Amino acid sequence: MTTSDWKYFPYSSFKPNQEALLSAISDAVSRNSHAIIDGASGLGKTVGSLAGAIQACKPRGLRILYAARTYKELDRVIEELTEINKRENVSGISIRGRSETCVNDAVLRLSRDPKTVSELCADLTKSHRCPYFENMEDMDRTVRSFRDEFLDEPTSAYRLICTLKENDLCPYEMIKLLLPHLDVIALSYAYLFDRTIREPFMKKLSSGEPRSLSQYVVILDEAHNLPEIANDYESDSITSISVSMAAQEASHYGKADVERFAESLAGTMKGMGSGESLVNIGTMIEGAMKEARINERPAIFLEEVHAFGEKIKFDLLAKEKIPRSYIHRLGEFFLKGQETASKREYAHILHAEEQKGAEGGRGRGGFGEGHVAVLEIVSLDPRSASQEVINNAASSVSMSGTLEDTEAYRKVMGLPEDSLKISLPSPFGEHQTLVLACKGVSTLYERRGEESYSRMVSKIAEAATSTPASTGVFCSSYGVLEGLIAAGLERAVGKPLYVERQRTKSTEQDRLLEEFKSMSKKGGAVLAGVMGGRFSEGEDYPGDEMNTVVIVGVPYPKPSAKVNAQIEYYESIFPGKGREYGYVLPAMRKAAQAAGRPFRNLDDRGAVVFLDYRFCTSYLSRFLPVWLRERMRQVEDAPGALRRVLGDFYS
Repeated sequence: MTTSDWKYFPYSSFKPNQEALLSAISDAVSRNSHAIIDGASGLGKTVGSLAGAIQACKPRGLRILYAARTYKELDRVIEELTEINKRENVSGISIRGRSETCVNDAVLRLSRDPKTVSELCADLTKSHRCPYFENMEDMDRTVRSFRDEFLDEPTSAYRLICTLKENDLCPYEMIKLLLPHLDVIALSYAYLFDRTIREPFMKKLSSGEPRSLSQYVVILDEAHNLPEIANDYESDSITSISVSMAAQEASHYGKADVERFAESLAGTMKGMGSGESLVNIGTMIEGAMKEARINERPAIFLEEVHAFGEKIKFDLLAKEKIPRSYIHRLGEFFLKGQETASKREYAHILHAEEQKGAEGGRGRGGFGEGHVAVLEIVSLDPRSASQEVINNAASSVSMSGTLEDTEAYRKVMGLPEDSLKISLPSPFGEHQTLVLACKGVSTLYERRGEESYSRMVSKIAEAATSTPASTGVFCSSYGVLEGLIAAGLERAVGKPLYVERQRTKSTEQDRLLEEFKSMSKKGGAVLAGVMGGRFSEGEDYPGDEMNTVVIVGVPYPKPSAKVNAQIEYYESIFPGKGREYGYVLPAMRKAAQAAGRPFRNLDDRGAVVFLDYRFCTSYLSRFLPVWLRERMRQVEDAPGALRRVLGDFYS
């Protein structure tokens, strides 16, 4: 077939292997089946998946939910839909949550927490006190005109929000008007895998009878993230500070039984030591109820606690105050704890965490000054969140550049055995890619120290100074990144250094990234971050924006009760694969994602430097994508060796 045979492919030619992507997706959708696509960076997966899926969806009246992790990835969907729309009419929008789409300053002054914004918004609209909502209610010519405009061409969330704010209209209500009529909706994973969000969202997809997932094809971009993210949506946590605040709130409202119950729980959390341990929340609840002299069944008592918290929130809303109740949170969390106490796919973990805010004062959370006790409900099986989506969708497409072991992904996510699994080769030739592994260096914990960090810094400096423009340095953890900086990284690289920091606002990250990219035309710079972070996944660095990427260490998670529980759980359901599925594969996918950053445009040339000898061992290398594994060369541990190899490649 040629590009003309694919009505919704907007470009004059295919990238290498791109037509195979379209064919696989179109075939899976036509058969109401599921596809798992391992496609290397630069393949053009976004437009390929859209073109293939739309071609199969249109004749059958199906629509598409395209899910991704970041807003940037969702904006890319709209960019490609805009190109498709120039050839064949398609409609689409990228959406954001109510906290992002609300333009009412009265709401945003009180809170930007999504749940609180939703509650404030609901209260204002019911009482007819939101002018933006009231302007939508009349459905006058202005509203209809904007609705028709947004349906006529693909629209990004940012454009829609800005346009409607300027015209004193509510973006959230406009999105509700548009949803039932769109061919493609680009949205975050939460709309599908967080059940508290999915259920109300599905109701908005139809202006008449409720529309089910069976009328939609689900495309899951960067699907390697999904097992961890799906587990996160099914997990929860509470601090001993919040539990203590619930006791204070109960005292204020005269709820002595709730006060005693919360105080007992807080005391238990604070008194269980400064380490990390597996616990049973069901047992904790029973013990706290006994100490508080409460004779009801735990589930009934906790429902009453939750309902009383709901009433507090309702009363606060009526007084135009932030609807926050620690009692409500107490009931919500421990109801889930009670429900999951006997389920082996959940673990309950108590641990210490550095206290970030001033809530409750320093040291009040237990575990010593500056730390707080945290009780977690940890989901260990992503199928708890994924299977309802997978089983009900007309078809699904999971795709990523790092799904080398498609069978592992299929099992972990609960996809059917007959799912189509396909791996598509990298479109970049060997002359465009240099893959190196350095001997003699490693971030193994027992090897870390001033000397090892200094050796790594010298090799990073060789890479940066041998690179035509810009270099990315992605570390296994923030601890390793800080070790490199302390060892003189900024001074050694000889170019401006931009560093990813923990707990930085997204606007600040955007500014830093934009400045780093602009340096590609000014001799280049060095971007230092972590694998699995904002800069190492979902971000493109075409051309000279990143010529070389240095991977520092293997991004294994820190040993913890949570990690051990995950490994043990996978071992129980996938014998012999527990450590691989729960520990090794997630780390190697993060490393492979970071390694693919320099390769986007077909004429890009780039180098990948693995700064850890473990990547070239027979055990670990088999988890890397083929294009990295088969092209990897080892570099001797000698001063200047890396500089010479890179110099030859770039010259």
